[in-house]
Amino acid sequence: MSEKRILVVDDEPDIIELLRDFFGGEGYAVDGALDATGALALIRDQIYDVAILDFNLPDMNGIMLHRQIRQLDAELADRTLFASGLIQSDENLGYYDSQQSAFLAKPFDFDEVLGAVKKVLGEDG
Repeated sequence: MSEKRILVVDDEPDIIELLRDFFGGEGYAVDGALDATGALALIRDQIYDVAILDFNLPDMNGIMLHRQIRQLDAELADRTLFASGLIQSDENLGYYDSQQSAFLAKPFDFDEVLGAVKKVLGEDG
């Protein structure tokens, strides 16, 4: 089995490192971006199996970024998880549901995050 690649987009470097360490221990490779611009550059250069997007980024929100990802890589857009430490509006949660994307609340429960990633990859048993 080849190593699955995860893109984590979060404006907090500590979150990226935590997820890199956690998923690295589970056999996944993780790249991180601190903003949407950096994430889009990575997506243009690398194929990712899953993206985890923070909702609040310095240059655009997670929904706007997700729409741009869909234009670049529709398959990755279908394998995107959204994360935030803020209470989400019904409108945002409705968007996640309409895209069939999971919402992960911060602080993360690592078992929940791993389960969500495995589910979108079809590895959930």
